Amino acid sequence: MKYHLVSLLLFVLLVSFYIQMAYPTSNSVTNSKDLTFSLDQKEYYFKTGENAILELHVTNTYNTTLDGSLIYTITKSINQANFQYSNSNTQTTPLSIGKENRTIHLNFGTSNTPAILSVNLKFSYTVEKTKEVILNDILIHFVDNNSQKNNQQNSVSSSSQESQQPQQQDSLAAQEQKMQDMINQMNGNNQQQTQNSQQALENNQMAQDSSALKQEMQKQLQEQQQMKDEFQKQIAQNADFQKEHQKLLDMGYNMTNADLNPTSNNSGEFKLDYKKQNGEKASLQGQMQDGKMQNLQENTAEKRQQILDQLQQSKKFQKYQKQLQQQEFKQQNMDISQEDNKTDVQLNYLDANNETAKITAQIINDNVQNVKIETNTKKETKKYWWFLIVLLLLGIFEYYLHMRVKKKQASQEVIIAKKIEKPFDYKAEARSLIKKSLELFDKKEYKEAYGTAGQALRIYLSYKNKLNKETTNDEIIRYLVTHKKEFKEAKTCFDLCSLVEFAKYQANKKDFDKIIHSAKKIIE
Repeated sequence: MKYHLVSLLLFVLLVSFYIQMAYPTSNSVTNSKDLTFSLDQKEYYFKTGENAILELHVTNTYNTTLDGSLIYTITKSINQANFQYSNSNTQTTPLSIGKENRTIHLNFGTSNTPAILSVNLKFSYTVEKTKEVILNDILIHFVDNNSQKNNQQNSVSSSSQESQQPQQQDSLAAQEQKMQDMINQMNGNNQQQTQNSQQALENNQMAQDSSALKQEMQKQLQEQQQMKDEFQKQIAQNADFQKEHQKLLDMGYNMTNADLNPTSNNSGEFKLDYKKQNGEKASLQGQMQDGKMQNLQENTAEKRQQILDQLQQSKKFQKYQKQLQQQEFKQQNMDISQEDNKTDVQLNYLDANNETAKITAQIINDNVQNVKIETNTKKETKKYWWFLIVLLLLGIFEYYLHMRVKKKQASQEVIIAKKIEKPFDYKAEARSLIKKSLELFDKKEYKEAYGTAGQALRIYLSYKNKLNKETTNDEIIRYLVTHKKEFKEAKTCFDLCSLVEFAKYQANKKDFDKIIHSAKKIIE
């Protein structure tokens, strides 16, 4: 009896071992090296005017950073007045996937009219072999009304696979199709029900000429694309570029666009654009000559703020900035150029009449030097004439006032009632806007609710600090920072409000209550 039990036990163990070897457990699969992309939905709906931002979830089990290229093809279809047309665009941008799992925010822009975007994504990288992750046929709908939105949870995912034999470039296929359509149209327009031998000969020659032209265009497009791909590869493999690119990723920036202008396979210019979830922008640009990186420069929101803080230490800069503010100029952007220990800075300004001005300066070894201002000549001439007009009006007013006083002395029966303007109660106005934002949120008008809450805080801080004018979020925060006042809580509120207003962040009650609590705390 014992012998049979032992035999049975050994048989069970052997069967279990065979099953384990033939069918690995989920743990063994989990430990394999893989890269997975996933989206929460197969179809997305956005209102016209909103930015189409998709969250791409990335799972990396390689335990190393993967450098590769993200290739995305967007086909936009529009139907207006019973006329439907579409166009396609394919772009390639370098992308680094870190060791940790992460979410990448992909911004596919917006549309002012109802439209449908069909998106195909492919990430190609090399680890021993060339592999790729593909997500195809993702649909993005732009609709007129919120009632037309039909967002449903329908997640899709794709894991890496070995790259297949290279196909013809999408841009080539598009050009081929256009050329074929043109050939068909040319041939069709020249066909008749009855053709003589001369007409047949001409059509045959036309087809040969079109075929030769098509082949030449294909060759040129292939050469251009090959040169661009090789140039992109040279940039991605450069150690200096990888260092600066990774630095921006670690700071929370995600790449949004790549502008490559190669002159050969390893020479040319490039500029990469980056953006944070809160809207702050950065760029990385430079030149490559014979495979060597030259003049690689980064421009981040943090660096621009640091330079602006340094400029504020210059009395000359403060004077020029105040002068432009009095003339109602507003700062547009900042251009930065660095070379060794010298930084050239140019701040560009614009007024309501589209007249321009700029302040230039140099920062050498952290010392602000050579601060200069340039304003539009037309602006200066206009200012001079306004000065003369004001003097003339003052003369007329003085004469009128003199005559009126004289008349008053002659007759005391005239009583002048002076209207006293009631001071603006900015605290009461801010509280009223907070109350209104709560009502809007209850009505599920989230964008307006966040915007009204931000307006309440903006009005209070503007009048509290005696700015007493319409100001932007950035101007208020800059003022608080410059005058060493508490700004962090207000900046957090402004950032959240802006993200929801521009459809870059999903409204939720927890964040909204946090904003209202902080705003009430500041106002009280």
